[in-house]
Amino acid sequence: MGVMMPYGAAIREALASNDLTKMEAIAEQAKQTIKQQGDLTAAYLELIEAIAALKTKK
Repeated sequence: MGVMMPYGAAIREALASNDLTKMEAIAEQAKQTIKQQGDLTAAYLELIEAIAALKTKK
């Protein structure tokens, strides 16, 4: 499994810093991650449903 960057935490840290350069860099990194990973929320929900289905089969 690849390394997943904590973009939520990084985004909040950049917001708190009020540093425009840092904020723009984090925004670009997040944009690239979103582009590469697609809809992470939908994939997560599918994973949770699959886990629940397997647990009910036991």
